[in-house]
Amino acid sequence: MQFSKPSSARTINRLRVLNVLAKEGELSRADIARVLQLNKPSTSEIVEQLLQEGLIEEKGKIKTSNGRRPIVLSLKTSAQLVLGVELGSKTTCFTLSDLGGNTLRFERIPTTQNPDAKEFGQLIIKSCMKMKRLTKAPIVGIAIATNAHISDDGLSIVSHDHWDWKDVPLAEAVAQYTQTPTTLVHSVQAMVEAERWFAKEESNSFLYINWGEHINSAWVQGNTITAIHSRFGHLPIRETGLCRCGGIGCLETVASGWALSEKHQGKSVKDLAQSDDKKIVESLEEASEAMAMALIAASAVTGCEKIVLGGGIANLPDVYFDTLKQFYRQHAHHSLCDIPIVRSELKERSTILGSVAVALDRWVFQNRLLQTMQELS
Repeated sequence: MQFSKPSSARTINRLRVLNVLAKEGELSRADIARVLQLNKPSTSEIVEQLLQEGLIEEKGKIKTSNGRRPIVLSLKTSAQLVLGVELGSKTTCFTLSDLGGNTLRFERIPTTQNPDAKEFGQLIIKSCMKMKRLTKAPIVGIAIATNAHISDDGLSIVSHDHWDWKDVPLAEAVAQYTQTPTTLVHSVQAMVEAERWFAKEESNSFLYINWGEHINSAWVQGNTITAIHSRFGHLPIRETGLCRCGGIGCLETVASGWALSEKHQGKSVKDLAQSDDKKIVESLEEASEAMAMALIAASAVTGCEKIVLGGGIANLPDVYFDTLKQFYRQHAHHSLCDIPIVRSELKERSTILGSVAVALDRWVFQNRLLQTMQELS
């Protein structure tokens, strides 16, 4: 896009109006012009365009003490929909959402261990097509989140972190059969997008850890999210313990969901969290301290302003989270002790909401584009 062209400026201001209504809820034309510092003719032109597109609507007049009563405008959340898909290690989830990020329909199917790419791809396509048939409003885009190395165009899985998938054109196939634009995104990047979109995370520099069946991370600096090549779960913290990656002493051998389950007769993390068995409690305490040790190293290297923990194991009872924070503060360099460590408010919904956030931004609001332009200006 050539931003100097008048048509480009109108396109950008259209996005700005759409975003400010999504953020503020209800505004008059005069309010929009004031907040975005646009002249009134330009504001009126953009508003009329969005009204014709059906993306915003007039909600009546504001009561004022004197003068002409202005008409209130708001985002018409039902005008368009997006579909978010999460390819998890145990379950695959589908969420149909409106423009306000509200879930209209949710479905979950089991994920088999190391699923066949062709068979599982067909199942994903069928589920997406089913979602499309169940709604009258148009689905403008689909985002699929999974732990994989994604091609630059977002259409193919180059390699999967945990499955034997190589060069799988999943998004391309979904787009072809559903006749809906589709993109792939790394799960942790999606989780970061969810933090910003749904949890309103505003930190400029933070480290996000997905602490679940596997462990990975994203390093966030402004509008840049680095997650594709993260191997946080394979930081060596022990001298023993065979990891699934073939290494010895990786963080995952002590703190991941798969390792804890294997150590305790296949019990789920949820079951382990509710147990008062001494050996299980010791394992969870050890996992918390191991995670704290890895966070000390990561914060020392990145200099992040904040650490956010997401994923299933991050939601262990408070006693284990307190153990983690206490260990961190006891062993971290004094300059790092004040870095806040928090758990995601989104809990187990982080990834699926992240795919929704990616779809909303990619095909409707393009807020990332606006932020990038702001950083460059």
